[in-house]
Amino acid sequence: MIAFKQFFVEKNILGLEEDIDVDGIGKIKAKLDTGNGAFNVLHGEDLETDGNLVRFTTVNGFRVEKPLEDTITINLGAGNKEQRPICLFDCSIGGITFKNTPFSIGNRSDNEHKVLIGKDFIKNELDALIDVGLVNVAHDRLNTNI
Repeated sequence: MIAFKQFFVEKNILGLEEDIDVDGIGKIKAKLDTGNGAFNVLHGEDLETDGNLVRFTTVNGFRVEKPLEDTITINLGAGNKEQRPICLFDCSIGGITFKNTPFSIGNRSDNEHKVLIGKDFIKNELDALIDVGLVNVAHDRLNTNI
């Protein structure tokens, strides 16, 4: 069993907001959302699916075409559900690249953060705890021994 102090000492401490560089799109301000139990979410509008391809417009007007990996049903609350496509992106946080990271594509035009990083990615890939009083500290704090 791991000691209490060791559990916290070995974790990366990241802020509530961190910059993420998504391959083909660029740097985006992301919210690290420990309440999001589903996949990471990337803003997409004008969404089209054509067989195994997904096309959408995202941050800064970039038009993206990606293979459809899967779909997920998201519970939006109040009994409302939404079916979203899942696409894989290479992305970097704190100078570390994560290959083939799944993102569901959802319209976040009414949200401040166009990217949400979900709790599974925070736990399993970033190995991080979130300090809500910090912003953009991944470049200083991310342990490269992940």
